Amino acid sequence: MSRRVGIIVGCCLLAVGGLVAVSGVALLVAFGSADGLYTGPHPLTSSSRALVSSTAEIENAATSDMAFGQTRIDIQVTPRGAHGVFVGIGPTADVDRYLAGTSVEVVTDFEVTPFRLTTQPRPGSASVSAPGSQDFWVARAEAASGTAALSWTVRDGDYRFVFMNADGTPAVNADARFGVIVPGARTLGVTVLLVGLVLVAGGVIALVFGLRAPVPPARGSAAGGTQQPTTQPTITGR
Repeated sequence: MSRRVGIIVGCCLLAVGGLVAVSGVALLVAFGSADGLYTGPHPLTSSSRALVSSTAEIENAATSDMAFGQTRIDIQVTPRGAHGVFVGIGPTADVDRYLAGTSVEVVTDFEVTPFRLTTQPRPGSASVSAPGSQDFWVARAEAASGTAALSWTVRDGDYRFVFMNADGTPAVNADARFGVIVPGARTLGVTVLLVGLVLVAGGVIALVFGLRAPVPPARGSAAGGTQQPTTQPTITGR
């Protein structure tokens, strides 16, 4: 390995390996020993009848299950008022049909640190029946008091997350805690960390060999010394 190639390869491996190792550490810190990423509790408030997520378009869930295990969404909601609380996940078309004509707030964006929801109000005057009376939910939980806990194994499809008062009245007011559980997250984090450390070690080895490689002789140099330029005689005539 030449000096220049060794130094370039070593630096590249060190840079890539460092980024990969940091990613592995971030996965381990984020998901922890329980393979879950949790937030909250956070306040959920809305003057409308429902706080609704944008459509979540989920694809290739089965492929992800094969690689990392069944991904799960956990939501815990505790009401602040006397109307109880309901949390449900349903197909987008069914949720839109159920809430048609009533006032809702659609979550268009959110931030975790600090927690903040960006919503778009959709006015309406129609009333709705209690959400618990609907049969289209793929996962649901409600509580008159205490905490409503929902756990859903992610599947392909288009879904909305819905938060409401248990009786369907307006003015949602609750505290919520969210969690994403990926059974293989810790294993993935350890694997990524190990790959990063291997790349870093390879970079160190390549860099050492590159730095210890002999410096090539400068152009024009010979074994016995520097070749002197030859001066040609100048002939002048009359």
